Amino acid sequence: MLVPALLLPLLAPAAAAPAAVPEEARREIVRTLEGLEREWFKVYETHDLAPLEGLMADDFVATLADGAVRGKREHIAAYRADFEAIERVENSDMRVRVHTADLAVVTGLYTATLRDRSAADAVSRYRYTDTWLRRGGRWQCVATHESRLE
Repeated sequence: MLVPALLLPLLAPAAAAPAAVPEEARREIVRTLEGLEREWFKVYETHDLAPLEGLMADDFVATLADGAVRGKREHIAAYRADFEAIERVENSDMRVRVHTADLAVVTGLYTATLRDRSAADAVSRYRYTDTWLRRGGRWQCVATHESRLE
């Protein structure tokens, strides 16, 4: 029985280990996704929701700090309430990890400052993770997750 178990790694499909992304292509993916993330955060300044339509995939899912889960439509709609309550959002500590030519994960930190500075949580900080896929030559976020920092 040990012999078949020892052979299993040899029988695994070659696709299980993705080929390394060439450095030049990796740098271009990093630049592209950093730009797309900046475009996403700029929505808080412009209050223009249109860019979110292209940045989020139709099957996008958001997992929020409170455990709630939302799809693309519900997530975009929630920005209107954010615009009313939030004065400023700042993104920092962004890192792009390229896994394949068509899959990357972006992590970062954002700070949200409420308009009502007297509120106990007038400034809140969140760690986020965005998962990006390139489909048909176009990068889109398929999932985001945020955790509030105390």
